[in-house]
Amino acid sequence: MKQWIARLCLLTFAVGMLFGGYQLVEPGAQRAEAAVQEELRGMWIASVYNIDFPSKQSLTVAQMKQELNRILDDAEALNFNAIFFQVRPTADSLYDSSLFPWSRYLTGQQGKAPAQNFDPLAYLIAQGQKRNIEIHAWINPYKITRGTTSSPNLDITALSEDNPARMYPDLVVPHSSGELYLNPGEPMSRYLVLQGVKELLDNYDIAGIHYDDYFYPTGSFDDAGTYARYGGDYSSIDDWRRHNVDLLVQETHQLVQQKPGAVFGVSPAGVWANKTTNSLGSNTSAGVETYYDHYADTRKWVQNGWLDYIAPQIYWQIGHSKCDYAILTDWWSNVTRGTGVKLYIGHAAYKTGDSAQGAQWVDGLELERQIAYNRKNGAVDGSIFYGYSALKNNTLGIKDSVASMFE
Repeated sequence: MKQWIARLCLLTFAVGMLFGGYQLVEPGAQRAEAAVQEELRGMWIASVYNIDFPSKQSLTVAQMKQELNRILDDAEALNFNAIFFQVRPTADSLYDSSLFPWSRYLTGQQGKAPAQNFDPLAYLIAQGQKRNIEIHAWINPYKITRGTTSSPNLDITALSEDNPARMYPDLVVPHSSGELYLNPGEPMSRYLVLQGVKELLDNYDIAGIHYDDYFYPTGSFDDAGTYARYGGDYSSIDDWRRHNVDLLVQETHQLVQQKPGAVFGVSPAGVWANKTTNSLGSNTSAGVETYYDHYADTRKWVQNGWLDYIAPQIYWQIGHSKCDYAILTDWWSNVTRGTGVKLYIGHAAYKTGDSAQGAQWVDGLELERQIAYNRKNGAVDGSIFYGYSALKNNTLGIKDSVASMFE
């Protein structure tokens, strides 16, 4: 039944998009209007590979609740006011969806519901509201599977029968990374992602929708045939790919705007482009430039107001020889200044204590220095931290130092 509901929803949505646009149904429960009028202080909670939640597959409901409560306890102790919860890691869900199967990271089997049909997102929202902590739904738009070149995960038949990739195999592209992707150039791929966004907005009292930095994958991508079908107005496949991602971002923003109080943002890799590659870029030497490698023109999205905030992942220390945190924070401040788009900085809490990342990460004070720099800069509206385990475990005392900065 779930499979046929999903087909019907997607068909209805696609027809609406093609013939006259679409309207978001007024949600039954709207987010409280009292948006926090202060700097945003949050953390990412990753579900992929069971990184943060759940800690392992097939936990009992009581154990899952205990872990979610611990996450909220830690957020409170850190004086945080937002959690970005990964609810769709790989075309599957950590919430009750009619479009995407239950995640295997919950039960060990994609499509298998947790005991008592337990809904982690609904529980986290309800408990977060008691503590005035916003819950943002973090989505990976296009990845269907996770794998590596040495251990690829490209067997579409291994997915749950109600996975959209099984129902619409023509949308799927295997990539040299060992992973399956929805093809961003196929209009139905975009409609699927947008319908999933709409479902979340309609059914959950979330603070907003959040995309991470995975759009097109780096390296070669087998979409020449798709470009031949749809890319006639574009002289290069690169510009056409950027247009496809532009459409997803613009239309997602339009959907989110229809829910009062909800916001939409993206956390791209920290470098839009190096100055040596593009004169408008930052004075950096990054190996990945989102404009060229992910076909994500994040600078344009800010300038056009297609985002409510942007949260670049500036995962380098102050003074880094190739990608200086200070240089990048200043560059992004200049990009967002006067646009009305808020700037939240993504911090690498996970690097704390790792001497391989540089000496600055072993004194436990780098995050404190970065927060101080943000405030000195004056144009940064908040911080989001990746590496929940380092915060939870108070590695080198960073939980205490970060909390003290946010008192």
